[in-house]
Amino acid sequence: MARFLIALLAAALVAVQAGGQLGHAAPATAEVFWRTVLPHSPLPDAILRLLRPAADTSSFVSKAEERPPFDYQDYRRSSSGDGSSKRTGAAARAGDFDYDDYRGGGERRVAAADTPFGYDYKAPSTNQAGERLAGAAADTPFGYDYKAPSTAMGGGQAEPTKTKVFFHEESVRVGERLPFHFPPASAPALGFLPRRVADSVPFMAPALPGVLAAFGVAPGSTMASSMEATLRACETPTMAGESKFCATSLEALVERAMGVLGTRDVRPVTSTLPRDGAPLQTYTVRAVQRVEGGPVFVACHPEPFPYTVYRCHTTGPSRAYMVEMEGARGAVDGVTIATVCHTDTSMWNPEHISFRLLGTKPGGTPVCHLMPYGHIIWAKNVKRWTA
Repeated sequence: MARFLIALLAAALVAVQAGGQLGHAAPATAEVFWRTVLPHSPLPDAILRLLRPAADTSSFVSKAEERPPFDYQDYRRSSSGDGSSKRTGAAARAGDFDYDDYRGGGERRVAAADTPFGYDYKAPSTNQAGERLAGAAADTPFGYDYKAPSTAMGGGQAEPTKTKVFFHEESVRVGERLPFHFPPASAPALGFLPRRVADSVPFMAPALPGVLAAFGVAPGSTMASSMEATLRACETPTMAGESKFCATSLEALVERAMGVLGTRDVRPVTSTLPRDGAPLQTYTVRAVQRVEGGPVFVACHPEPFPYTVYRCHTTGPSRAYMVEMEGARGAVDGVTIATVCHTDTSMWNPEHISFRLLGTKPGGTPVCHLMPYGHIIWAKNVKRWTA
């Protein structure tokens, strides 16, 4: 069965490449789909990039491994007997940029050392005997390092030492100043697979060995561990009142977001950031626009895999904003960040690192964070379009 799966996936991928569809014809079909079902929503730069990946897809894995895995979900309180807490080794060390991990216990995730944001918001994973698992970072209950790479700033200005990740809603006001570092954008070498190919790939943890073989990923490698973590995260049950899904094609991403929001009249909201990233600097808020369509949105975050996979979840009661900011050189360094402020944190893990950083607690003041390049907020489109 495993050999049949490998042959089937390999044949599908080779056929797509041989026909020149992987980077051109098939993504064009997905692009037409987007423009048809979302006629008033221009394709975000990050989505276009995934629909038109680099022509050289001869190596599926090497480029994919360069992409820092970003993990935003999983914000429940701890639950006893969570089998995922037993993971060790490379899989436990798969890196995350983890905003929405609000539980205690459970799967241990430690951020990759070379990412500008390295967080683990849960208490250290332990086995049933209460012993801490191997692979946990340092000796603290949180493995986080939110210093961005040091950069020289001209003009003799004081250089910020840390990038802001979580912040109070009061910071989303004109004139406020926030330090940010934006890493260079990266994406899987394959981008979005054509839907028919993506649907043929078994997206479940038990099928991982065959998928690794089909994509030429070495078992035990960093990418293999990241792929396992992605599958486990997608399979983790949701907390009460939350909806979650993982999408492996653009069509599935749009359709399932519509399904969760209960309407086909939706729009994507994304940050406008430079593909090459931007060094750590202090930004000044110049304009703020409230995103309508709340109070619940669908947030989607790219997950590490040889091809594009998005993990999406409802935000819970939230307010969202588009925040225009200027950097050290004024408008030259201008960015616009999509921001989510979670207004009900009563069910979050009390040990979530955001509470320590902001000096608050579950059920307290809203906790806000930005959406990096390529991450998407889906909102109901409350505006009425006219002919």
